[in-house]
Amino acid sequence: MPNHPLTAAALTLLLQQQLTGCSRATHQAATLLERLAGSHEVDALTRELCQRMSDRLLEQVEQPA
Repeated sequence: MPNHPLTAAALTLLLQQQLTGCSRATHQAATLLERLAGSHEVDALTRELCQRMSDRLLEQVEQPA
């Protein structure tokens, strides 16, 4: 796992979102994952995965319940 300062925060928010469905955690996790996706301090695969997960989280929020 990448040793980037945002990694732990993004993982915590992602876990919270998955366990509770909290929309605020969803937005915050997506934002941090997007920041990680744009960081050149993490490897290309991790950047791609972070971007894909961010996109998926935002799609979940935009879908009507």
